[in-house]
Amino acid sequence: MRAIQGLIGLIVLGGFVGCGPEAPPDGGDFCGGIAGIPCPDGNSCVDDPSDDCDPRTGGADCGGICVPGTNPCAATLCPVQTECVVRDGEAVCVPLGGERCGENTCGAGLVCCNASCGWCVPPDRACIQIACD
Repeated sequence: MRAIQGLIGLIVLGGFVGCGPEAPPDGGDFCGGIAGIPCPDGNSCVDDPSDDCDPRTGGADCGGICVPGTNPCAATLCPVQTECVVRDGEAVCVPLGGERCGENTCGAGLVCCNASCGWCVPPDRACIQIACD
């Protein structure tokens, strides 16, 4: 009986040998996946473009690669027909073709600063919050 248990253990354990994440082609560390492996500080986890798993087309628990930088959009997956913009240091998904801003629609590269006034500004600009008529 012990021989059978030992054999089963070897088969199960053997199935895991060599199936760990391989180094991504660009040399970035592996991250994400079903275990949610984090990146080192200062890095963001983005989808690994060299694999067949694509979270935008239903891929669940896809592995990623760690990339340097502090761009919050690097680790944000936006829904179809939206794009990621950085607002106050946070990643925000906005519709393609412009974000609604009060009665206006912001043009490409602009975000809604004050919906009450319909003001659109570049994402890195300051904005005042006042009520407009």
